Amino acid sequence: MARTTEHLLRSVPALADCSPRELRRMAALMDVVSLRSGATLTSEGEFENQAFLLVEGQVAVTVGEDLVAVLGPGELVGELGVIDRRLPRTATVTAMTPVTACVLTPRGFDSLRRGFPAVAALVDRTVAARQERLAG
Repeated sequence: MARTTEHLLRSVPALADCSPRELRRMAALMDVVSLRSGATLTSEGEFENQAFLLVEGQVAVTVGEDLVAVLGPGELVGELGVIDRRLPRTATVTAMTPVTACVLTPRGFDSLRRGFPAVAALVDRTVAARQERLAG
């Protein structure tokens, strides 16, 4: 049985307090992708217009040749490039395992941030952590 986007979102800890109605509304703003191990989600230096909410699997985040993080379910990647489309990607993100992710376009991402406090909080925490890492 295929899982719906709503079902996948329900498994994200940061969204645990969202109502079924909120999850359905969020799901309407996203597409689900399944990626094989080794697939590239973002490429350092490129201008790309998607963010990914990881639902299953793990990804490696590299800057140049350096591994800077391993991320998994509930993490958001690619958000800085969607928030400020004038900025190139600051890292390459590669699937270490098969990955299931919800894909957000700039319009969907903006709608989620404006309309859903749980998503806004997740984005704010993620952006703060990324900016701290970039500054350090």
